[in-house]
Amino acid sequence: MSVQLPPAGTYQVDPARSSITFTTRHLFGLGRVNGTFTLESASISVAEPVTGSAVHAVVAAGSFHTGAARRDDHVRSPAFLDTDRHPAIRFESSGAVRGDDGVWTVEGSLTVRGHRAPLRLTIDSLTVRDGSLRLSASGTVDRHRHGLTAARGMAARRLRLSLTATAHPTASPTTSPVTNPTTHPAVGTTTRAVAPAEDEKDLLMSPKIAVIYYSSTGTVHELAESVAEGARKEGAEVRLLRVAELAPKEAIATNEAWAAHMVATEDIPVATPDDIEWADAVVFGSPTRFGNIASQLKQFIDTLGGLWAQGKLADKIYSGFTATATAHGGQESTLLALYNSVHHFGGIIVTPGYTDPVKFADGNPYGTSHVNGQGAIPVDDTARAAAVYQGKRVAAVTAQFKNA
Repeated sequence: MSVQLPPAGTYQVDPARSSITFTTRHLFGLGRVNGTFTLESASISVAEPVTGSAVHAVVAAGSFHTGAARRDDHVRSPAFLDTDRHPAIRFESSGAVRGDDGVWTVEGSLTVRGHRAPLRLTIDSLTVRDGSLRLSASGTVDRHRHGLTAARGMAARRLRLSLTATAHPTASPTTSPVTNPTTHPAVGTTTRAVAPAEDEKDLLMSPKIAVIYYSSTGTVHELAESVAEGARKEGAEVRLLRVAELAPKEAIATNEAWAAHMVATEDIPVATPDDIEWADAVVFGSPTRFGNIASQLKQFIDTLGGLWAQGKLADKIYSGFTATATAHGGQESTLLALYNSVHHFGGIIVTPGYTDPVKFADGNPYGTSHVNGQGAIPVDDTARAAAVYQGKRVAAVTAQFKNA
């Protein structure tokens, strides 16, 4: 990296001799997309000291181009950039900083679709030739911070920008250029109009996971707690929620374990469609009922029609767990029946498979399951370990999608 500090003065960027390219991912991170934007105008004001320098740039939002017409039209539509209403993307800075490692960065803010968020540009090279500046820079844009959250997972969250520019002085420079000065202001000595962008690792967001279950006598409840524990261990924000009981009180009263569990879990919040909308991933749990999920969970799923109609169930991650009275009483069919609904959601199913040794002990690749022998066999360490692993796996995969 070569950085030659230019003389103080104002420089006008030549759009014809400048470029903005970007790289991102799609298809859940499997595919690479390269594209360009067009610079409309930009100016660089080099100050003394250089830490007070400023950059102002305007990019044509409608110039988004990847070479795929349908994708480009979709990105320009109201679902993403909404270029008819927001034709300009603006970058403004008020300071430059040289780090202890000698790397120069420009701290600023990027406004996209009316949403302003910090952006840090790293100066990869800067030279002065015949009074003009030639520079290259790079940075990472987090689209979620600009309110562009459609197609999570399917379209990556971040774009890696690469910029080149040639700028000509609008007036005679006041000083000579300086190459690689031995003294420089310390990081943080400049006054900034906006806070600097966080390091990329600080932009990573914790996944939000809803563990939503039905349990009559407590077996599925115990598994739900272990799933939630595993997700939290992986850094997720977790909501543990039960669905509403539909059985009449008279029926519950005839089963001592059922009645006791109702009292023991009355403080656990009841799930609502808002919890589904909040979540990046949903893990459903249910005992088997004739090889299918319990009517209580099915009734809750049936209340999600409004979210489904708005496309808000799509592109989320889903998983499931269950319990049965006998070894072949529906441990697989219950989860497969649950996943039928997920296909209608347009959701992404993440099962534990056999991706950890614990799954060879628990034995169900579709999700955690336990045989409770009509209440005679309590949840054991194998089932708990499988449930914890399932929670961790769902959280880890969700984080990869959310931060892609």
